[in-house]
Amino acid sequence: MRISNNVYKLVLALAVLLVLAAPVLAQPVQQQVAVQITSPEMGAEVRGLVPIIGSAAVEPFQFYKIEYGIGSSPNQWALIGSLRETPVINGQLEVWDTNTVPDGVYTLRLQAVKTDGNFEEFIVRGVVVANTRPTSTPTPEVTETPLPEEGPQSPQTAATATPGLPTATPTTRVIAPQDPIGGATPTPTLSVPNQSVLPIDPEGWDQAFLLGAASMGAVFVLLGLLFAIRSLL
Repeated sequence: MRISNNVYKLVLALAVLLVLAAPVLAQPVQQQVAVQITSPEMGAEVRGLVPIIGSAAVEPFQFYKIEYGIGSSPNQWALIGSLRETPVINGQLEVWDTNTVPDGVYTLRLQAVKTDGNFEEFIVRGVVVANTRPTSTPTPEVTETPLPEEGPQSPQTAATATPGLPTATPTTRVIAPQDPIGGATPTPTLSVPNQSVLPIDPEGWDQAFLLGAASMGAVFVLLGLLFAIRSLL
């Protein structure tokens, strides 16, 4: 009878361990935490449609957003695109249409918001929008042509040379800018993010259900063995 009690306690302890371990095994793998903008970089000159490349992933993830502000230390921010409810790792976060803003210096801000309201942030300063400015091209190098060496002139050459001809001098041209100077830069409006809740992903339910069912099956098997051993003793 003493052996039966010991076996019963052992089986019961194993069952408790399996039940406690099932929720831990059913938890999804922790996603990589990364919040950064890799392109454009600080001091970059951009124009037209600009892809914003980087990563936006936090745990537990709710959404991320990218905003821009005027100058290197903006007081107000404007949303680029929309709120994104899918994390991104080393990919395209958003596309910035710089045709909608005047030329100048801007700051980009990436915020990855968690379900509890906290967020991780990454800022890129000094991005230059230059849609009306022509693309800079390298200046060609001027190669000097060596003058022929002067030698003794023959009497015939000296007679045909015409002294007193004027020497050509270069004329300086002043090119005036064609485009009118832009007006005052509009102040972007501060957008209020829509605190939408990320839809629940049911993919982890299947895993939790299977692990829970396996754990309960193991408990029933162990209890069956226990009763079988007791009936034999």
